[in-house]
Amino acid sequence: MSTLSAIGLRKAFPGVLALEGVDFEIRGGVIHALVGANGAGKSTLIKILSGYYPHYEGRIEINGKPVTITKPSHAFAHGIEVVHQEVDTVMIPYLTVAENLLIERLASGATGTFLRMRRLYAQAEEVAKGLNLDIDVRRRVEDLTLPQKQMLVIARAISRRAPFLILDEPTSSLSLRETEQLFDILNRLKEQGVGIIYVSHRLQEIQAIADEVTVLRNGRRVAHFEREFDLARVVEAMLGVPQGQAFPPRQERQAGEVVLEVRGLSKRGQVHDVSLRLRHGEILGITGLTGSGKTQLLHLLYGAESADDGEILLEGRPVRLSSPGAAVAQGIYLVPEERRRQGLFIDNTVRENISLPFLKLFTAASFVMRGRERAHAQHIIERVRLTPPDPEMLVKNLSGGNQQKVVIGKWLGGAPRVIMFDEATQGIDVGAKQEVYLLAQRLAQRAGVIFATSDIDEALGLADRVLVMRDGRVVAELPIATANRQTLLAYAVGAESSHGQGDEAYD
Repeated sequence: MSTLSAIGLRKAFPGVLALEGVDFEIRGGVIHALVGANGAGKSTLIKILSGYYPHYEGRIEINGKPVTITKPSHAFAHGIEVVHQEVDTVMIPYLTVAENLLIERLASGATGTFLRMRRLYAQAEEVAKGLNLDIDVRRRVEDLTLPQKQMLVIARAISRRAPFLILDEPTSSLSLRETEQLFDILNRLKEQGVGIIYVSHRLQEIQAIADEVTVLRNGRRVAHFEREFDLARVVEAMLGVPQGQAFPPRQERQAGEVVLEVRGLSKRGQVHDVSLRLRHGEILGITGLTGSGKTQLLHLLYGAESADDGEILLEGRPVRLSSPGAAVAQGIYLVPEERRRQGLFIDNTVRENISLPFLKLFTAASFVMRGRERAHAQHIIERVRLTPPDPEMLVKNLSGGNQQKVVIGKWLGGAPRVIMFDEATQGIDVGAKQEVYLLAQRLAQRAGVIFATSDIDEALGLADRVLVMRDGRVVAELPIATANRQTLLAYAVGAESSHGQGDEAYD
């Protein structure tokens, strides 16, 4: 079976040593997990192996022979296939599922001089069926949900039958069922001799799927574990200290007056008759499976979509949120699920992203006062502990965890009444997760916080009160003192009878 080896890889950026003498090997028929905290060097290693960085020290070998990989086409030619975390950057939104799935055949002319769409759709359906991909191949990609896009990108990579497959956070937007489906596919590929690099911050998944684990920290390889491995030791290697609590200590906060009230909010096919109350100083968790309606509810509260029925009251007064701008003007802020597409201008600097929502604070006579803007950006950078602390760095060059800090940080310049987090820790490491939790706790001292997450343990660890959604409805509400994982999961999947919104709905 084939072997891909990285030997003594070193990569430096101005002021940052991203990798220092890293050795890494992936063998055919093995799932090798790569883990590390924010800024550990995982993305740099992957980008070297996939040809995105032309300049680096060290060497790459395939089956013991040195190979040159300095651009993506080299990696592709050597059978290295990559599924990147940010799916929208690798698909063409205005093309169909079939066209994106078979894009190489279209580009190479393998489909013939005259494109026969019927044949293309048939080929795409055959590929999709073989991977149990339940998507209409005639739909445009821009109309797909994020989980569907994720599965499409994975399916495209697998269909190319490369000997080496690199998966970067492949389950970050997938449901439990879709994750199990992916694991079945990966185990089949392993049996066929494919070597798989699996990058994920979800350590329970790694324990379930990986044959071995390599840990990076501060650009160096610090640990390697064979199966069976102890997750506590993996986390300790990642952080460099013994594993502590997954969540920061629960703060003693006195919940104040109701800051947000929702009455009978509905949008056809998405959200059905949702009512809730959020108090100043509390963190309200909303959990449920992927597709349960959490994101759609937050979009209604943010003015990104219009409700068909219902009422929203802010500090007791009805408000009409006709757009995100109207919500921001009322002090309602959102940290969206898709940070690159909905929360950031990735080709702009950190400074520009941080100052943009409240740019009028830094303008006079239509001119931006750069000194004041830079000072504000630097202050926010220090508050969120951005790495590297460079206001002029392009956001696209930051890690996922640091990009999320920018999304959160830009709202710190305002006067929030309500701030909503939608899957805010998706695709970031354990260290960055703790920093997000701390930021949410700090914001709860100034506003009411809604923390929507499909991770039930996260809702239990952070929230003061938890709502469970299923099929667009709130099916349960529990104070944190009586909530537990089994009960919340049962409500989420419909395994026990619902009692409406519970006895604590309007405490």
